[in-house]
Amino acid sequence: MPGSFLLGIIFIAFFQPVLAQRVGHIRVTAANASSYRDSLKNMIFGSINFPYDILPDTITTNVSTLDYYAGFPYSPLLYPAGNLDSIDRFAINPSNNATDFPEPVPVYLFHPHNNNGKLFIYQSGHCAAISTIEDVVANGFGTEPGIIIPAMLADGYTVLAVPMINYQIPAHLGYTCGYNNHDALILDGHYQNPLSFFFTALIASLNHLGRSNYSSIYMAGLSGGGWTTSIYPALDSSISCSFPVAGSWPMPVRLKYYAEGDYEQFYPPLYSTLDLHEMYTLACLAPARKMLQINNRYDNCCFSGSFQHIYYIDSVAKALEGTGGTYKFYLDETGNTHAIAKRSWEVIQAFIRNEQASLQTLPADSIVNGENYSYNIKNNFTLNTTPDDAALKYSLLRAPDWLTIDTNTGILNGVVPVGNIIARLDTISFKVEDSTGRFVIYDYTITREREAPYFFTSYHNDSTLYFLPPFSNSIETINPLIAGSLYFNNPLLEIHDIKLDNNSLIKLTMNMPISATDSVGYNGFSSPYALTYRNGLKVHDFALSPINLDAVTKMPAVIGMIRFNKETNKFEYFNGTTWINMN
Repeated sequence: MPGSFLLGIIFIAFFQPVLAQRVGHIRVTAANASSYRDSLKNMIFGSINFPYDILPDTITTNVSTLDYYAGFPYSPLLYPAGNLDSIDRFAINPSNNATDFPEPVPVYLFHPHNNNGKLFIYQSGHCAAISTIEDVVANGFGTEPGIIIPAMLADGYTVLAVPMINYQIPAHLGYTCGYNNHDALILDGHYQNPLSFFFTALIASLNHLGRSNYSSIYMAGLSGGGWTTSIYPALDSSISCSFPVAGSWPMPVRLKYYAEGDYEQFYPPLYSTLDLHEMYTLACLAPARKMLQINNRYDNCCFSGSFQHIYYIDSVAKALEGTGGTYKFYLDETGNTHAIAKRSWEVIQAFIRNEQASLQTLPADSIVNGENYSYNIKNNFTLNTTPDDAALKYSLLRAPDWLTIDTNTGILNGVVPVGNIIARLDTISFKVEDSTGRFVIYDYTITREREAPYFFTSYHNDSTLYFLPPFSNSIETINPLIAGSLYFNNPLLEIHDIKLDNNSLIKLTMNMPISATDSVGYNGFSSPYALTYRNGLKVHDFALSPINLDAVTKMPAVIGMIRFNKETNKFEYFNGTTWINMN
């Protein structure tokens, strides 16, 4: 076919996808982060200028009651019994339109007696009128005074507790995961920049407090608060470290595995500006900052599952390489509630203390079919601080059927099945953690070797020979001089040209058509131009191998398939017989 994506179509004809498609390319870099932040601000606020002028409408100091909550759960924390000096209440009206926003947003500021000079923001989600209710009911399982706010006060943090907004309805009483009318806020069309209201209370509070008055600002949020915490650090570079919990996935993952939720979480203008994995990246850049994202494997609400992270977390980490920014992901497996679990909180605190774990030697990423594969996670788990004496915990989050994990010894083991010409990629994800919150989640793919190199021609084109090396998607470049190391049983055959397609398919242009009795071998292992895999290993020599004539059918395309013709620069669709110009 003329200059189209023919080779891509041929490749698809042989290989059915074995891995789901990853999320899109991350466009954000350290060099352009400020520009993308301006684009995000312009989309949300309608201007690249950050709204530093908005402030709380009223401030009440030293409060001893809470909105929408019977009782005062923080009495045991008051100094000298605890480290709480006092609580202030901010009231922020998102808009002057009392019909659309009938109640001000109540924000609470907790002052520690012994102050470490740092601010910790807790952003709650859809279920609570105030953040303190969520911390008690969801995170604390109904036990006062909750988990996050008391722990951060004990460590000397000033704590800012911010809830989500309600539109045209009063806040829910107690802890009720009802409807906040967010869809209508966007779809009514009353406001040109409706998403800005989701950040108004937080911004007004920070403007009043003064960001420079704190040596560091941390932010954590659950559910809708996790969504807010996924986005806000990308907007405001004063957030030095963020912890979004059970609140977001990049849009392709979200639509595949949890296509529910309020409209702000699907708003096309936002996610066409930057998708979530790009916002995670931006939240760690300009200046270099940190994010630890957490989801619950058995969450009874949303963002559950053992493997969804494999589609994006390594892309974010790779985009941050060399920038000083840090992104990590943790999967909590300790419960089935929609909350920041005690275990997650231990992991967050270890992350704040910069206690990290890593793997000393990484597992092998290729294996020969039919051989045993093994990796000792325990022997490779290493820490940047003193180890504890507790046993490590291991989880196999994603693996092919042939691979298992011993949860006592931490050994991955399995026999790779004997394969065929399909050099399958197997995705593996495992987690190892200690008792104090230090962990590693490692994702990788194992490339399985073919039984033998595979040579073939396509329909009625026996002058072009295609070569699939033992491992697929593994060769990035070839030197044309290596053509001399490919030899044939037919002395009349010569290679006129050699090219590489798709990092997998080597295309040989021959001087004459291939016949059914022809075969090809390779003796270039010791050549300075040897065929070399991306990991530096070389393709081994092999004896004369048969050639499969007409292995690709006349038309691997199916009705309705679309391609881009690179000769005409036009999109075309296949009607079952021929390719039709769509322009």
